[in-house]
Amino acid sequence: MRADPPNLPPGLTKQSWPANTYASLGGGDCGTAYAERAEVYQLVRDSKITGFAIVSGDRHSFWAGYASADLPPGAFEPVGLSFVGGSLTSPGPMEGSEHNIPKDAPLRPLFLADKQAGAKPDWTFNLLLKHGVRACLEYARSFDLQRARALSNPDLAPHLEFVDLGGHGYAKVRLSAKEMRTEFVCIPRPIARSERADGGPIRYRVVFTAPMWESGERPRLETAVLEGDVGLAI
Repeated sequence: MRADPPNLPPGLTKQSWPANTYASLGGGDCGTAYAERAEVYQLVRDSKITGFAIVSGDRHSFWAGYASADLPPGAFEPVGLSFVGGSLTSPGPMEGSEHNIPKDAPLRPLFLADKQAGAKPDWTFNLLLKHGVRACLEYARSFDLQRARALSNPDLAPHLEFVDLGGHGYAKVRLSAKEMRTEFVCIPRPIARSERADGGPIRYRVVFTAPMWESGERPRLETAVLEGDVGLAI
């Protein structure tokens, strides 16, 4: 993840973020096996394999985007698609942020935006990963998503089309000779059991369609929200 060195408001951090440096989100799991993944992606590219896609989980969040061995300022050359399905019940990053980041923490706007006392905060962490620091600060100030996205850093995460670190639910995948269709079904945070016959309410459904691509072409995801509100995930 590329750091987005902004002109931070006074007092937000003790020091300015160094220009042209990077941050990393992750821990000691296999999701940080960058060299090994790059070898797999290079094999896919060199073998001229098309229709390559990864569907995984265990991140307790929803992700959709592209598989690439490198990101800017390196060569962004996606060789396939990548999806992570959310967890039905296990807590995710936003639960942790809501309970552990104090309201007076200087960096809170990069994770949570508080509209008013007693209201659930908006998850600016999603904006941070896809659009950068400037977008988070603008949204926390104005709550204008269009203005926030206008400040997006295009070099930050070109591999990401969708990220929801507070989403619970599952992914459905349908394959054909012509396309791959992946649908994220997100439910409200499962605090209490739903007794409804249909399983309970839906927070949102979003579908990603990728037409089959030819060797040498880049894969292309088309995103459509079928129902509900995806919040700051796009």
